[in-house]
Amino acid sequence: MTDSTVIATNLVKAYKLFLTTPDSSIVISKRSLAQALEQELPYLEGYSYFVLSKAYWAKANYRLSTEYGFKALKAYENTTHVFHWGESYLSLARTFVDLKNYDQARAYLKRAHLLTIKGDQPHLLADVYREESMLQTETGAYDSALISADKGIHLYEAFKDSLNLSILLSRKSKVFFLLKRYNESAFYNRAAVVLDKLVDNRRGLGICYLQAAQNAFHTHQADSALFFLDKSIPLNRALDNFGTLIKVHELKATIFTFKKEPLLAVEQYKLVSQYKDSLYNTEKAGQIQEMQSLYELELKNKTIAALGEENAQQESLVHNQRLLTFVMGAGIVLLAALIIVLFRLRNIQSRANSELQEKNRAIALQKEEIQAQAEFLQHLNDLKSKLFSVISHDLRGPIASLQALLELLTSKKLTPDEFVLFSDKLKTNLGVTQRTLENLLSWSMSQMEGIKTDLKDVDVKTTVEDSRRLLDEQASRKNITIDNQITDSIHVRVDQDQFQLILRNLMHNAIKFSKANQKVVVRAVKDERFCHLKVIDAGIGMNQDEINLITGSEYFTKVGTQQEKGTGLGLLLCKEFVKRNGGQLSIHSEEGEGTEVTISIPLM
Repeated sequence: MTDSTVIATNLVKAYKLFLTTPDSSIVISKRSLAQALEQELPYLEGYSYFVLSKAYWAKANYRLSTEYGFKALKAYENTTHVFHWGESYLSLARTFVDLKNYDQARAYLKRAHLLTIKGDQPHLLADVYREESMLQTETGAYDSALISADKGIHLYEAFKDSLNLSILLSRKSKVFFLLKRYNESAFYNRAAVVLDKLVDNRRGLGICYLQAAQNAFHTHQADSALFFLDKSIPLNRALDNFGTLIKVHELKATIFTFKKEPLLAVEQYKLVSQYKDSLYNTEKAGQIQEMQSLYELELKNKTIAALGEENAQQESLVHNQRLLTFVMGAGIVLLAALIIVLFRLRNIQSRANSELQEKNRAIALQKEEIQAQAEFLQHLNDLKSKLFSVISHDLRGPIASLQALLELLTSKKLTPDEFVLFSDKLKTNLGVTQRTLENLLSWSMSQMEGIKTDLKDVDVKTTVEDSRRLLDEQASRKNITIDNQITDSIHVRVDQDQFQLILRNLMHNAIKFSKANQKVVVRAVKDERFCHLKVIDAGIGMNQDEINLITGSEYFTKVGTQQEKGTGLGLLLCKEFVKRNGGQLSIHSEEGEGTEVTISIPLM
């Protein structure tokens, strides 16, 4: 097989995975994109962008879905690849529907529909009907949605396309539910479930179970509704389908309220609050800044084009001036006139050349300014996205829990004894929130260059022991022992506050990913220049892909052995502060075998 064939085969595999395991689809597509760029294969480059757009849409990351969708459109627009050109329009249209930008979605659907006229494109036409039915459902045009869905179903049945057929059956189920025709809704939903199971469409299956629960609840079958909701949750959680998760937990909260179980209802509303925060960040983070950047960049490009036209006009003017000078000088007598004409021509040419050089320098400076502004805006966009993600992820959840409990207490739906029962867990969550806030403040200061590294002589043994005592309470909850095996004094040259933050985060992670009754070991060795401090646990470990994410430039977070959540900010701070102090951080880990994190700090 040729290299291009291998890349194409991998991209087909990635496309088949985007609804079931979008993370795997993203990894394969990014690897294929790098190969296509290296080998200068524009068609496969465009298809890589298209699959990435679909996979990030499945994860409800609409910013990246839109970004890659536009790149795919740029690759296929005005080419002979009409099908992929139209599919790029449809990918963008579906993303804008989910973002509730219906006018933009309608515009892209219209363009895709026009492409079906350019040639025999029946599958593209079926896909247009599929996305039109979604837009019409969201805008309340239910009769039109049913008509579009039936047109698409007719085509997909001819293609034997079970995946898209299940999507439109589910769409009809939703429309009939909105029309309060619950029996018809249940009928189409059952048919969609059968096909989703057949093609392993986990995203569609999670949505179908929610629809089944809604039908059951509205037909007074509360227990059946809870059964379907419990089947929907793990499917949507695995795909980070926050929009559907919000609807699932809102319905569960409604059912528990109906069943007069207020504490269970409160737990569901807490989850709704958390998922709304995640969905807000996914939908909104960076959107305005990014679009503004693209708009300003387009204006700059137009300015460059205008300058180019001005240069062309200037060159034309110089030519006309030369011709005019020659005609006027033709009447001047003999040598004196000829000398004057030549002298004037030479001066005009020199001035024109100088002006052209100045214009060219201005264009070059303008291009550099555009590039610098684009990079700066992208940096600000990424920084804002990270800050929004961190703030909403762990800070608002515990506060929402406390607010919910206090409201129950003040409304006398929760007794003081029950409040005390829940307060211990709340205290733990607030402790985690405090640690997250400390990390967030440190990280924010470091990103805004508001933190200084003051290198001093620090004793490793004493600093490790101080950090260990701060984590004793957390370790005792899982019956984990932190064994400080450093017996000799080792002096290093570091910023003491940053060094303590590094140690706390590394030992906290070791506790988080260790199982109950295990041990976390801290030991140190030194060579001629460095002290190599190791934090070792026997917990769940990591695979190589996870290690690559941590050591790279992306965020990475993972749930602990007792479902402890995190933001990934702690490890990010560790890497940055170790680098600020002239050291290095390395990780050795195997799944199920534990993790060894080593930081190398310069000796005094």
